[in-house]
Amino acid sequence: MDITVSNHNDTAYEKLFDDLMQEVFGFSFAPWFARKLWNEQYESYSIIKDGHMLSNVCVFKTDMLVQGKAFRAHQFGGVATRLSERGKGYARLLMEYALAQYLDTPAFLFANPSVVDFYPRFGFRQVQTHRPSITVAINNKTSGAVKHSNDSAPLLQSLYQERIYSDQVDCLNTQSVQIFHLLLEYADGIYYLPESKAFVVAEQDGHDLFIADVITQNRITFDAIKAELPFSDVESVAFGFCPEWLGVVPDWEPIAMSKDPFFLYGNWDLPEKYRFPSMSVT
Repeated sequence: MDITVSNHNDTAYEKLFDDLMQEVFGFSFAPWFARKLWNEQYESYSIIKDGHMLSNVCVFKTDMLVQGKAFRAHQFGGVATRLSERGKGYARLLMEYALAQYLDTPAFLFANPSVVDFYPRFGFRQVQTHRPSITVAINNKTSGAVKHSNDSAPLLQSLYQERIYSDQVDCLNTQSVQIFHLLLEYADGIYYLPESKAFVVAEQDGHDLFIADVITQNRITFDAIKAELPFSDVESVAFGFCPEWLGVVPDWEPIAMSKDPFFLYGNWDLPEKYRFPSMSVT
């Protein structure tokens, strides 16, 4: 069985890829493709037959920062097989092929809860994840925050500048993935805080505020940005990243392993409790 590999924008390949993603996951990569963000960091391994992509596995190459140490790791995602082609071993073949290209490189992935038995076959192990949050009241009836669109030039410039990262667990070069999330998830939740000189990606659900990311080149604290956040009636704040660099000492709530399965491959030296940055997840 021939395996096709792509790691760049290719209109014909994108069409095949997007058709498979829409069938399996129900959303389109078209907005991301339109911005020509597919480069050698993102590798797609697929089986194509008679003008259709039957199965796919993607590998995203990222530089990790874990407990102050930087190293290369790979994130697996986009694991999909058409319903009509399942049971033929295509996903297994692609996983084995992709892993064989980088045998000594640690890897991670977030899995669909329905396929948790699949990844241990290839040396992945499921581990406990946590959700960092704090109890805090935010009642800003007015705010100086400025709402931005996901194609805002200042926002994109800030993404690609040197920024503050978590020393505990963070991804250093996932701008293209972050833009994917800004396009598909947080188009209505992007704010610039002029006093703090920071972009905040956040959304409120009732009394709960979720801060997906804080993008800044400056050392700031959560106490400093709290007064600028354009939200009120907030009683708790959860973070989509390790927030220690904001001066936050959070509660770490274990996430049900059956709800959000997370897998590691290879050698990792992770802290006891951590959060992989949600805007860097493929």
